[in-house]
Amino acid sequence: MTPNNEFAAQCNQVLNSIVLFIDNEIEDSAQFNAVAFHLQECDGCRDVMELERQQLQMVQTMLTRSCCETAPQELIVRIHDQVNALAAELAQAETIGFMGQTEIITKYSRTEITIDGETQIEIETSHEIWRDF
Repeated sequence: MTPNNEFAAQCNQVLNSIVLFIDNEIEDSAQFNAVAFHLQECDGCRDVMELERQQLQMVQTMLTRSCCETAPQELIVRIHDQVNALAAELAQAETIGFMGQTEIITKYSRTEITIDGETQIEIETSHEIWRDF
């Protein structure tokens, strides 16, 4: 840290926000500038940032390679059945004179947990139906 630089940040503050800095997620421009100036002047923090950047890149590469699986056939069938059921419900609503606008929002969430080399994947589906009457 250089005491003459008014934007210099303390090493512990910089290290606490280093991942946010690497991902360009620091919204406060004064804080961003303080971290950037500190990294220009502090070799130790800059070395930590480069190591953290390499580790993040390695994790992103591993995730990209390992998350290329296709959905299980059971899930595909379940989604198809739910979409067909919603389509039938909409068709029935139209036949009884329902003329409002309908929006169907389907949300999928995937949770992947690996413990001792064993991976479990849980996929949840939820639907919201918005209708204007």
